[in-house]
Amino acid sequence: MAVDAGSLPMTDWLAFLHPIWQCVGIGLGFVTLREGLLLRKTRRSEAPGGAHAARRARHVRCGKRFLWIIGSGYFLGMGDLLLLRGELIWRSAHFYFATLTLALLTWGVLCGFSMLRGTAHYEERRELHAFLLPLSLFMLVGVGVLGLRLLP
Repeated sequence: MAVDAGSLPMTDWLAFLHPIWQCVGIGLGFVTLREGLLLRKTRRSEAPGGAHAARRARHVRCGKRFLWIIGSGYFLGMGDLLLLRGELIWRSAHFYFATLTLALLTWGVLCGFSMLRGTAHYEERRELHAFLLPLSLFMLVGVGVLGLRLLP
């Protein structure tokens, strides 16, 4: 029996806003990762110049948007569970792994901002940035899979 899409209540449709928003964020995260890997390739192959600065600016711009989308999606998901469904947020592993992943993501981004300011520990920050952000991006994919169980 087919269900008419117009007959579903608005709260059922809003439950899909968080996963769609996070998928957009994860997609932007992979674009940012690609830019970062190309930035590293450019840095290792030739003397940094104008192309390096432009690529770094693009990487930073994408990274800021990525953090904003994922961070806002985190709170959107909590609001969805608490306000629309009236459920507890800590009832599933999705919440705990999402919190851990957001913390790792924020730590990696803070290392990136530290590199932009020209910190004395630039090399250490770059290594930590290059480790934490791809790790958190791939953890986001796993968190998304965990969240599939929570969909109506």
